[in-house]
Amino acid sequence: MEFKGDYHTHTLYSDGRASLEEMIIAAKAQGLQELGIADHGPRNIGTGVKNESIFLEIKEGLNKLQVNFPSLQLKVGAEADVLNLTGELDISKKVIKELDYLLAGLHPYIIPQGLQGVDWILENQIMKVFPALKERVKTNNTKALVEAIHNYDLWAITHPGLKMDVDAYEVARACIRCDTLWEINAGHKFPSYEKVQEVAGYGVDFIVNSDAHFPESVGCLEYGSWVLEKVGVPPEKIKNAKVD
Repeated sequence: MEFKGDYHTHTLYSDGRASLEEMIIAAKAQGLQELGIADHGPRNIGTGVKNESIFLEIKEGLNKLQVNFPSLQLKVGAEADVLNLTGELDISKKVIKELDYLLAGLHPYIIPQGLQGVDWILENQIMKVFPALKERVKTNNTKALVEAIHNYDLWAITHPGLKMDVDAYEVARACIRCDTLWEINAGHKFPSYEKVQEVAGYGVDFIVNSDAHFPESVGCLEYGSWVLEKVGVPPEKIKNAKVD
């Protein structure tokens, strides 16, 4: 299976290790047709952009670089953080309107919104010591992600279930209702074959991304190809697959 684009990549603007141009050169070398830059939202501790206006700076930078790479379509996105159980994100709708697409995911190390958000994030941490909280935490993680899917026009959710467990069925239902893609994260080799098989059975559409933080990782989507082919997901259900 071949892919036309990679849309979950990070640069020096967040916790990536390369400039916009370096990531673009890597994407061109991989033969991609499209590259999306989706740096972390500003409330991701130690890894997010300084503030949300950075996304507009990235957009301007990509527009300037586009003329030098006519064979590669450049897109600006964001990987927003879910901040609380009502699904608020750390990027305003004003800035979201300026993006080509929006990704969002659950991350355990964020600055949450409100006391309820603080409790939710803390419980994800102390669950390791108090396993009795596991089901409550999973329920709250699911609620937060489902609310975000319903409240925003998300193109895809990133690595659902990674480090913050969710109810795959409930999240899949929300994705189908809202036409939101389920990411296969090739960088983390996540989710597993068994989970992809489960989620595919619910009828979601997928996207495969690298989550690249280095130029060497851009377009490295082999895990996605392997797991989706093994499960038997047709290319028509994979947004960035090349379809004959």
